[in-house]
Amino acid sequence: MAINRQGSFDNYVVTEKYLSIRNTALHYPAKELGKFAQNDVYGMVIDIPMNPVLLCTLTVYANGACNLHFNNGAEYTGAALRHQTVIQPSRMLVANAHHLLPEATLVKKFPLPMGRQHYVYMLTKKGIYKRAIDPMTIRNDSTAAQNIYVLYQRLMQAMHSAQLKDRDINA
Repeated sequence: MAINRQGSFDNYVVTEKYLSIRNTALHYPAKELGKFAQNDVYGMVIDIPMNPVLLCTLTVYANGACNLHFNNGAEYTGAALRHQTVIQPSRMLVANAHHLLPEATLVKKFPLPMGRQHYVYMLTKKGIYKRAIDPMTIRNDSTAAQNIYVLYQRLMQAMHSAQLKDRDINA
């Protein structure tokens, strides 16, 4: 069942499945992944608008696990289990997230992005931090934001390559 959430927050039609998965990813416990200090980033949830009606959410964790979820209920999961090439960019992204943490705000609400902005949520034991990144102005943004943007774009490329390999295997 699709939910039309038009209003002041966003204009994406989302499924209950998508909202549930996104909420679970945002609240994934650190203890499931290992030992982390209070301010260590152990996971990230990145909302990436693909076009005015399609929203992609990338979930990535310190152990290299990563998944793609879409507002229409589609998903691509388990790539790190099948493709070694996805693990390194996943780990690299999470390992470098601490550079962006000082520019982020501790949040308790998790709206979907508006316009072209990407919302980067960083999971720590202390709480969830949010930093918006605008791909149209990334060149004028901080070095930390630019680096994180490049790292999650590389991960998206690795995920795309893995998805193409999976498609060829299943064809």
